[in-house]
Amino acid sequence: MDLKRVALLSAAVALAGLSACSTAPTAPALVQAERAAQLPPLIPVRRFVANIDFAGGYQLSPDGARLLWSQTVGTDAGLAVRAVADSAGAATFATGFLPRFRPGTIRYTWLPDSRHVAYIKDLSGDENTQIQVIDTQSGLSPWQVTPWPGVRSYIVSRGAPDTPRFLFASNRRDRSSMDLFEADAVKREVREVARNDGHVTSWVIGADHRLAGRARQLGSADGSDVAIELLQPDGGWRLLRTVKAFDEFWFNRVDLGAGKAWAASNIGRDKLALVEIDLASGRETVIAQDPLVDVAAPVLPPLRGGPVAFVAHPGLPVITYLDAQLGTGVRRAVQQALARGLIDAEPVITRPQSTALDGRRMVLRAEGDFDAAELLLDRTTGEVTRLNPKEANVAALLSPERPFSFAASDGRTIHGYLVKPRGATGPVPLVVEIHGGPWARDLWRPATFNGTQLLANRGYAVLSVNYRGSRGYGREFMMAGNEEYFGRMQKDVAEAAQWAIDQGIADPKRMAVLGASFGGFSVMAQLIRKDQDWRCGVNVVGVANWARVIENWPPFWRNRHYFEALLGDVKKPQDRARMVANSPVSHVDSISAPMLVIHGANDIRVLRQDSDDIVAGLQKLGRPVDYLSFPNEGHSVARWRNRLEMWRRIEDTLAGCLGGRSAGWDFYQLMPR
Repeated sequence: MDLKRVALLSAAVALAGLSACSTAPTAPALVQAERAAQLPPLIPVRRFVANIDFAGGYQLSPDGARLLWSQTVGTDAGLAVRAVADSAGAATFATGFLPRFRPGTIRYTWLPDSRHVAYIKDLSGDENTQIQVIDTQSGLSPWQVTPWPGVRSYIVSRGAPDTPRFLFASNRRDRSSMDLFEADAVKREVREVARNDGHVTSWVIGADHRLAGRARQLGSADGSDVAIELLQPDGGWRLLRTVKAFDEFWFNRVDLGAGKAWAASNIGRDKLALVEIDLASGRETVIAQDPLVDVAAPVLPPLRGGPVAFVAHPGLPVITYLDAQLGTGVRRAVQQALARGLIDAEPVITRPQSTALDGRRMVLRAEGDFDAAELLLDRTTGEVTRLNPKEANVAALLSPERPFSFAASDGRTIHGYLVKPRGATGPVPLVVEIHGGPWARDLWRPATFNGTQLLANRGYAVLSVNYRGSRGYGREFMMAGNEEYFGRMQKDVAEAAQWAIDQGIADPKRMAVLGASFGGFSVMAQLIRKDQDWRCGVNVVGVANWARVIENWPPFWRNRHYFEALLGDVKKPQDRARMVANSPVSHVDSISAPMLVIHGANDIRVLRQDSDDIVAGLQKLGRPVDYLSFPNEGHSVARWRNRLEMWRRIEDTLAGCLGGRSAGWDFYQLMPR
């Protein structure tokens, strides 16, 4: 039975009582707006986490004849495939949810034969991801490429054009090292391509879809110099670059035949720039940079050549087209989409998402304030077609996201993003969302159905803060967070809330913090430090004991030196003592505001014991704490039924402490797990 049928059957039973379970706001600004009928309709949580009409993430097959995308299949997520010329003839595949455990991870992809599709699965949330392949034309059962328990595998690259092959990495032999393999989807065979000597941190695949290079740590300790080496015709390795501990150098493309490579690098500079490298001489030429922020991943042509465009995120995202003809074609496509009503407003940014090998067809992603349109462009005819459903009345329901910045008390500029609730005027309840990492950053997003928009629909202003220590603003800004994880970094968060108070946005008596991982640690740190009058917090998989996190390190992590710079060396008694002293487990008695704690039982990054200890300590003190643990999740809550339960608990928690709205019980909660 699929989700739509279940929804119809459940509605008959549940709809009569559904509205009675919702709660009206109690915050003064929201009460006033509700009385004036200014608040938008209350959107059920299911709309944000179990959208049965969702379709997105479109990819063109290499031959440009077929499309692959993600959509609801049955009662879960799945994949769908159709011919470009047949908009009604989609075949669906019930894959279940597909994880994204790090930025840039390939969740699903066409293989070069334009017939097979490879995707990754995380069956229990422990990040031991497995790879599966479906034949989109045969009806055969999926091929379990890596049916190895306790093993982490991920897709590295497609294979050679027109073949059913792809490259993947796996730690089957040694849990701390990733060997490189090639899989053949027709023969259903796997062969080893290169074995890791225990020092290789990444494999580099060339423009010919073969092994071209590697990054190899020269010492046994993380933070040792990393040698960037190129594979030679005789099977040997030639040194191209040596990268120091806190330098960054990432290949975008290596073309051994052309003697060139393109990479993102901050060697000798503060911010990541795009560079072109002559492989014979090693000479480097900067081809793209931004004065304010790191340059994000570039847009590459399908087979060979350097970047044709690049993106930067100083506030709103900006794309610069290095290929003038491509840029002109994209702008024309946007104007045609506007004229035909495929999109309602000029996008903030439009970028290529997927391109056929011959370059004739291209999927564009056009993101505006209230839309994330996926458009199919035929570059030969100029014809534009919208692929994903167009949401109705979004501009009347959701709230646009806007960048902001302020001067911290020590003069440093801190950036972030703000979403205001619709309909309310004057100071409203505030939720500060704190990102994890800490070496990550928040980016601007369209107002689509995500967690931030759920909070805004409930009546909260939502503030996302790129505190010092966040990446994306250059090396110096990121390193400014070192040894400040319980101090200045947390002060940036509190001062961002003060900025919102001073701007007349936030009600200072109705503020909460929410975050995951390092963000969850920050939630607890904020409730302990009390730099603001936080009324409650939502801690998702938050670090409560830094020493325990470091001592239970996932074996495949190779960034210990970053944590040592941030926290200290856990092997040194003085540093370890400071870690414990700066951990929430040492300050449980200082947490008095109500807290909701959420954790996945299979988390390998932050063990559930961290949350168990915090909850037990607060319960012993008689402090208000609620605990939600999922037995089939890890460091993120990914399954939609669990996300439904999580967000239902979050909206009720915030309604109780901040006075926003709650939609109450959602009949999708009747769905079996």
